[in-house]
Amino acid sequence: MRGMFRRLTAFFAACMLAAVMAGSVGCTKEGLQERIIDDKYDNFYEIFVYSFCDSDGDGVGDLNGAAQRLGYIRDMGYTAIYLTPVCPSPTYHKYDVTDYKEIDRQFGTLADFDGFVQKAHALGIKVVFDLVVNHTSSEHPWFREALSAARLHDTENRYYGYYHFADQPQTGYVAQYGVYYEARFQSGMPDLNLDNTLVREEIVSVMAFWLGHGVDGFRLDACTSYYTGDTARSAAFAGWLQEEAEALSPGCYLVGEAWTNRAAIGEFYAGGADSFFYFPAAESTGFLSRALRSSTPADDYFAAAEAMAETAGSAIAAPFLGNHDTGRIAGVVGRQEALVKFIYGAAGMLSGNLFTYYGDEIGMVGAATDPDKRLGMLWDEDEAPILPPGTTKQEYVFESVARQQRDGDSILNYYRQCNLIRNAFPSVMRGSAERLPCASADVLLMQKRWQDECVTVAVNFSAETRTLPMERTLLASLTVKGGVRMRGGTLTLPGYAIAILSQ
Repeated sequence: MRGMFRRLTAFFAACMLAAVMAGSVGCTKEGLQERIIDDKYDNFYEIFVYSFCDSDGDGVGDLNGAAQRLGYIRDMGYTAIYLTPVCPSPTYHKYDVTDYKEIDRQFGTLADFDGFVQKAHALGIKVVFDLVVNHTSSEHPWFREALSAARLHDTENRYYGYYHFADQPQTGYVAQYGVYYEARFQSGMPDLNLDNTLVREEIVSVMAFWLGHGVDGFRLDACTSYYTGDTARSAAFAGWLQEEAEALSPGCYLVGEAWTNRAAIGEFYAGGADSFFYFPAAESTGFLSRALRSSTPADDYFAAAEAMAETAGSAIAAPFLGNHDTGRIAGVVGRQEALVKFIYGAAGMLSGNLFTYYGDEIGMVGAATDPDKRLGMLWDEDEAPILPPGTTKQEYVFESVARQQRDGDSILNYYRQCNLIRNAFPSVMRGSAERLPCASADVLLMQKRWQDECVTVAVNFSAETRTLPMERTLLASLTVKGGVRMRGGTLTLPGYAIAILSQ
């Protein structure tokens, strides 16, 4: 019955507490029992479509290629996908849309998209669609009509009000044919007028279209630019998108890109959307990598985790290590395999939706340019990777997916184990955390509780083995080297080990 505990039988490789929750239950080959709960919490996998998997040999990733890898994604313990833009666009990254209700021909057809979503759902994977509504492409028919109207001073034209025009130079505006228009990112990305009623109707129609094609939510691009310099209005607009999406499809999940500090992210949460990426956790400046360099890592990590939880409040935190705009985490931690593994494990112990950028699970590296950050996935050493336009450096420090799948100690299998732990113990993904006393500054002990489940999490931030007196049952572990042991009232944690224990 829901919320009740029971032990797995001796058939399983590790003992664990099990609560029968709403949702599906499945056993993995490691003996962990996944309990997939039908709510808005998931392990997310970001696919940059252009670079992920090429099904037709043209050197460009596509939807059919991504569909071929859905079994891999689910086996890795991911239950949701964030799909970067797939609408028609003149660029490889597709963040300048020319048609909001179609698929770019480089990636396939609308039928291919439908097939991708249907296969994902059949495997128990949700699909979140990248909603780019801060701006369009300058090649979008809306803008072409609006620019023509602006040149003729035809302010009555329907599309004139879709964008911001001026007669004189202004900050954030660019000129074309003697007309100035707002384009905060670049001239080819004119900003939409989000106060325009017709624009808002268009956006609702776009969301309805993709929800009708089966998507489970939206990633909101460039939230801080909705109303540049006005966080409150930008947050309110994100909240309006949430309301409209929920009205169209109850349970629709939205996560916003608010690339800013903790205080501003808190303001965005106050606007009412489900989640915002927690940038203070990511990259070399984030609290996860800082904890690796700290003399008091357990203190620093837990304080920062509490701050993240407070920022999200009753909503859902969205920690991540990197994405298509940032340097990859393997480079941040110095290409050290142990740290590539451990920092993901530390992120995995945070409550909220953990987002993984494709390729991080095999330790891919890329930081010099945007195309380098989006280098093709290395599926097999015998296959040439996809090279986005402008790639300057190909660097694959670690082995391919195929080889790492065969290595039980690989980065890939560490990521997989971490995801399975998050799926097996709802309190790890969803629970509130309470710190427990520990004599070692290198080791964090905390209890995580959600509904009737409570587990103890022990994290060793040191490269050295630590031992702790403890009377608990070892349920699962993540190790970089050596095995976690619970024997005779003593917990032995090898360097960078994480243990999940009974309450």
